[in-house]
Amino acid sequence: MASVDVATKQNLDDLMKVGEGLLDSPVSRVNSDTGGVEPVTNGGTNREALKRFAKQLADERKLRESNCTDGRVL
Repeated sequence: MASVDVATKQNLDDLMKVGEGLLDSPVSRVNSDTGGVEPVTNGGTNREALKRFAKQLADERKLRESNCTDGRVL
């Protein structure tokens, strides 16, 4: 991939391709013993994991708002 210091159409297109590729890659973690990257069993793709995480955050906020008695979000 070319340098992304210059916001040319080509660089932005390349950046989009890299991002799309990362989203469609399987969820992985770094093994702290070996330092190697290993896929997470049944983790799905990064895109799916981000959707699950966003839903979890939204659900937690709704719960905090429903438990709020003075109009402020905790």
